[in-house]
Amino acid sequence: MAEKQTLLLVDDEPTNLRVLRTVLQDEYRLLFAKSGEEALQLIQQQQPDLILLDVMMPGMTGYDVCARLKADPATQRLPVIFVTALKDEVDEAKGFEVGAVDYIAKPISPAIVRARVKTHLSLVRADELKQTRLQVIQRLGRAAEYKDNETGLHVMRMSHYAQVLASAYGLSAQHAEDLLHAAPMHDIGKIGIADSILLKPGKLTPEEFRDMQRHPLIGAEIIGNCDSELLRMAKVVALVRQAKLDASCRV
Repeated sequence: MAEKQTLLLVDDEPTNLRVLRTVLQDEYRLLFAKSGEEALQLIQQQQPDLILLDVMMPGMTGYDVCARLKADPATQRLPVIFVTALKDEVDEAKGFEVGAVDYIAKPISPAIVRARVKTHLSLVRADELKQTRLQVIQRLGRAAEYKDNETGLHVMRMSHYAQVLASAYGLSAQHAEDLLHAAPMHDIGKIGIADSILLKPGKLTPEEFRDMQRHPLIGAEIIGNCDSELLRMAKVVALVRQAKLDASCRV
């Protein structure tokens, strides 16, 4: 059975906390705080997955708490939803300005609270999966570089050159960023080449050279057929890294 995700509910009014508890307790593990200061202490100790935060509290306001979280690299990715009686557009705009992902007005609708919480937790999960995928790609790229004693700096430089060239060519910012992350896979096929060939100090024999030329195909086979647009791009990068491109080639 999957472990329940943890929500931190912050409000100086116990009645409001009881209402939120009734709405959310069946689906989530709940933590409670009655002040901004208490909330910050709990966040350091418990690392919740999402915070439902009141704005008007004595001492540190919800805006102050959110701004503090977004200024700290350790907590800046933690999603904050304001739950408040402040309903003016100016108040809502300020909530988003300090870094909240959503804004729910009191009195709350249970269905809306549950839906918003579920949506933002799903977005967090999607972002975590994206970051994990990028890290796997980067580490596979580094594995290929270790194969022939290159340094990680080579991979970083080459990836950024690819991004700059893509932008200069007129590709979209998103496409250029995808290329930045796909480029480290360009030499992944080296993993399939024998060390006796890859590390040979002298000139390769014709047979050895033919084996070396196989590494783009090996790289494409390692990456395989994927639904991910990023991995599809990485496969193309692995295949064409040493090819002479003509007008029909597209990355």
